Amino acid sequence: MSPDGEGAPRRQVHTAALLIVAGVLVLFVPAGDEGRVLVPISEGHGLSAVDGIGAGLLALGGTWLEVLVVRRLPYLALPPRALFALGLLAGLGVGLLVASVFAGFFWWWAVGAAALGIALLVLVPLTARR
Repeated sequence: MSPDGEGAPRRQVHTAALLIVAGVLVLFVPAGDEGRVLVPISEGHGLSAVDGIGAGLLALGGTWLEVLVVRRLPYLALPPRALFALGLLAGLGVGLLVASVFAGFFWWWAVGAAALGIALLVLVPLTARR
């Protein structure tokens, strides 16, 4: 195997992570600087063009990262219980993030982001390393 082929997963993980970081940074733009709301979601929540760009970057990077993790799962050598726990934690995190927007669980997004972040902090370095 060529040295170029071995570094491919690591480079792809880094690229996906950069897309995610860029999306998060775009979403941190203050609401006053975003412009008008294009798609109202719920009271106090709506998508502007800036939010759409940030969400698009997050979706692209997150999906790419998820595909990389799933494709590398057989090589990670994690026990089934650990995989189940990480999947449950990530699913709970995503669920809380979505629920916080639509149902008014205002600060639950932080709990969801933390749960998803913990699962990613375990899986992503393993994916990049192996």
